Amino acid sequence: MSNISKNKIIAIVPVKERSERVPNKNFRKFTENGNSLLDLTINKLKSLINLDHIYISTDKENIKIPLTQNITILKRDKKFCDNLTPWSEVIFNVANSIPEEEDTTIMWVHTTTPLFNFYKEALEKYLNLNKNIFNSLVAVEKSKEFLIDQKGRPINYMFGVWHKYSQDLPELFKITGALFINKLSEIKKNRYVIGTNPYLFEVPSEYCLDIDNEWQFELAKILYKNLD
Repeated sequence: MSNISKNKIIAIVPVKERSERVPNKNFRKFTENGNSLLDLTINKLKSLINLDHIYISTDKENIKIPLTQNITILKRDKKFCDNLTPWSEVIFNVANSIPEEEDTTIMWVHTTTPLFNFYKEALEKYLNLNKNIFNSLVAVEKSKEFLIDQKGRPINYMFGVWHKYSQDLPELFKITGALFINKLSEIKKNRYVIGTNPYLFEVPSEYCLDIDNEWQFELAKILYKNLD
């Protein structure tokens, strides 16, 4: 393989047409100027000077995205856009649809965290990681909350006189869903976007809202409008 292929960096943006909890979530108006969550994500990625190509994996026809030589739509079968097919199979299918060399660096990007805009910093961090220690990167949010299970049993602290203050809780992290970085070969091998030894790229909580329902969609619009 050539040095060019070894250094190639691409982004894959998986978006499906149907969303159960937020109708037309990825494609409806989100910003005041009419951009959708997909538009917003693509515009952010286009600003990365070392990104070679952007692929959009979708089952939707006639996406209204200005296609250039650096943006390609990959048609995805609707079987891999439902809520029945295991997520690992969806990842494997999408990964195998990407027409790139196995050693290509993949930025797996979701549209549903619109306040996130740390793609440049995360990519630079990944490229400079000691790959003998870390083999992937995942965007995370630190959680300092008192957690209990469905039976009311504490998970990360103890009831009674052993109750800790929040600053003394063990460090737990929530996956934001905004960004995963890995080699294409590793994604195919593991059928997953996170490797066995990921670097946890911590993101401030105010940029981590993940849209999963209509209320969060409307809240994210307000927060994005006032982001500055």
